[in-house]
This record gives sequence, structure tokens and C-alpha cells, in this order.
Amino acid sequence: MVGYEQTLERIHAHGRFSGTPCLDRIRALLAILGNPQKKLKFIHVAGTNGKGSIAVLSASALQQAGYKTGLYTSPFIMDFCERIRVNEQMIPREDLCRIAAQVAEKEQQLILPEGEHIGEFEFTTACAMQYFAEQACDIVVLEVGLGGRYDATNIIDAPEVAVMAHVALDHMAVLGNTVEEIAADKSHIVKPDSVLVNYPEQKDSVDDVLARRCYEVTAQYIKAPMPEIASCTLEGTDCVIDGKPFHLRLIGRHQAYNAATAYAVLQVLNKKGWHISAQAITDGFARAGIAGRQEIVQTEPLLMIDGAHNVDGVTALCATLDDLLPAGGISLVLGMVADKQYEACVQMLVRRADSVYTVQPDNPRALDSRTLTTMIRTFSPYCNVIDCGDVPSALKRAVRYADESDAVIVCGSLYVAGEAKNALADGII
Repeated sequence: MVGYEQTLERIHAHGRFSGTPCLDRIRALLAILGNPQKKLKFIHVAGTNGKGSIAVLSASALQQAGYKTGLYTSPFIMDFCERIRVNEQMIPREDLCRIAAQVAEKEQQLILPEGEHIGEFEFTTACAMQYFAEQACDIVVLEVGLGGRYDATNIIDAPEVAVMAHVALDHMAVLGNTVEEIAADKSHIVKPDSVLVNYPEQKDSVDDVLARRCYEVTAQYIKAPMPEIASCTLEGTDCVIDGKPFHLRLIGRHQAYNAATAYAVLQVLNKKGWHISAQAITDGFARAGIAGRQEIVQTEPLLMIDGAHNVDGVTALCATLDDLLPAGGISLVLGMVADKQYEACVQMLVRRADSVYTVQPDNPRALDSRTLTTMIRTFSPYCNVIDCGDVPSALKRAVRYADESDAVIVCGSLYVAGEAKNALADGII
């Protein structure tokens, strides 16, 4: 059997984009595999920010309720196998290798139009469907990769519940230049005669787009309840949803809104005949965690890793910094990719920093660290900026020069978050 590293090379060799936006390729691939997705039930989660948190919260509660729960997310932070999980356990590497070999063998039998091929996300989605069906999952929480209309995950029939996380500007080159256009693309996860649960605090025009889609396909539209935030600390978030108190490990006020969305999803499932008790929801929410999202990995000095990579995500990070670290003493380990709205993100972040250690993520789309350094000096001429090039060097330097009461925030990209986590695992500090 092909080894793990060779399997990853095979998967990544498919490339990010694969031809005309459509579902024809993934439909053909899954058909030749026997349509494993037809054997499964789904919660389908789309949106710009918060998809991962809503997915993890929902999956955690379902697992606490006794259901064998699959979870498909992207991207990964440290290990590719994070993307495909059953009851919190990553797909074993040997299973990924075996299933990827099966999918690759079937892929060779496909006859696709000229210029078209199976892309990486399509291939990975096929592997996930095959594994979840093999594991006989009771339900799968399925996170959209990009958009909705032509995302490979949208090959499924009507899910038990479709979910819309917060919609904001991102991937404009693919999805549209306004939040309304982006919402319209994402709204196509809503199937005829299904149910959509919508995030409690969307822009009004986004709500209108989503409600219109539900009307057009005779789907039920449900707005998640507004949460009441009791407290937000470095130990987590306490909130009240529908009159019930919850404690979240997840940090940041925005996580209360994600929890309210997951809560509404679980109530829909209960009305459909699933059995998720109030205690299962409470326990599931309390234990749910997500790597690289305002994740505290060390204290004295505080070290937080956050993969926020667009304006909406960086706004949430800045709100947390303002709430929890008002005294300052903040150093950033900052790197971004060039196809994001990096200038707006950088302006928000550097206003809160005393020092910035710039890095270049190990990714072809990375923004050069020298360009980032020059930009920061333009935006904030009095900020201490050091071009470190790579994440391990920057992390080591930032922690070394921070006082015990200071905070080091690793941010700007999920690629940076992953490299920081790997560096810490290797004992860099």
C-alpha cells in the first residue's frame, strides 16, 4: 500500500481548482464509488466565518447524545487527517491511505470533458463520504469548503438541516463582490422541502437573500435565537440561549452566536425525531474545542493562536483582544496570504500591537514578509516591526522578549496557525 506521505502527495497533486464550476465531476466520482453519500444523513454548514465552530459544537452535542457522528471540516491545522473525524477521532492514516487508493483507482475510470479533472477538495470529499459510509455514521456534520452552489459537498440530497454561519466578504473572485452575491451562492445548500437555520446576527440584506431562497424551494426558514452573553474570559464564554445557561470552552463573544446557531440546529433535529437531551447539549457545548481559533496554548506569557484570515475574522479577534487584553503588552506573530483583504486586516491588528514579528507562510499564495513589514511601517511608523521570515523564528523571538504579563498573538492565516502549532509540538519554546 502507498504510504501516508505519498498519499498526501497524491491528494495535493490534484490541485485547488479543477475546471468549470459544477457538480458533474464529484457526481461522476461518487457514482462510480457506489454513491456512499446516499447512505448517510447530514447537517450541512455553509457561511464565511464560524462554520467550523458551529460544526464542532453540533457534532459534540450529537456525540454526547449517543450518536455516531462524522465531522468533515477544512482546512486542517497540523494533520490532514483532522479533516475527517468520527466521534472526535481522526481517520487513521492507514485508513486514509487505503480509501484514497480506492478512490484513485475509480478516478482513473472516469471520462471527463477536455480540460477537466478531479480537484483536491473533490477527491478529499469522496474519501470522506466513503469513510463515513464505511463507519456507518448515524449523522455527518458536513462543512462546505468554498461557497455552496458548486461546492463538492453540495452533492448531497436534502440534509436533515442546512445551516448558514455568518456571511461576510471573502473569496470575492469566485463568489461575488458583495455579501448579497456571496449569500446567494451559499444559499444553494438549501434544498427543496428542507430546513435552513440562519445565524442570529446577519446583515438584513443577507437575511432577505436566504429567506427568498427558502421561499423559492419551499424550505423552512428558521432564525437562530439571539444569545445573552454573561461573561467572556480567557477561560471561555458563558451565555444564555433560549433561557438556558451554557459554558463554552471557545473564547470570544462571537462564539455565543455560533453556539446559538448550533442550539437551533439541534432543536430542529429533535423535532424531526432525533433525541438530543438538554444535558447532551450542555455537556457537548462545554467540551467542544477547535484548534487554531483563539486557542490559548500557554500562559506567562499568554500565547494565543488564531487563524483569522479575513476582515470578519480579524474583527472578531480584535474584539476579543479589546475585551480581554485592554492593558496592551501585545506582540503579534503575523503572516497572511496575498489573495485576502490583507491591508484592512493589518490596519486593524497593528493598532493593538506594541511589536509585530512578520512571517511568510509556507504556501504558494503567501504574502512576502518584507512586503508585510513595509506595509506595517507605513500604517504604524512607531510600531516595533521585525521581519523574521518564518514562523518558528518569529515565535521563538516573540516569546523570548515578552514579559510574563504580556500576550503573544499568532494570527493572519490558518497556515501560520498550523506552522505555529507544529513548531510548538517540536519544542521550539
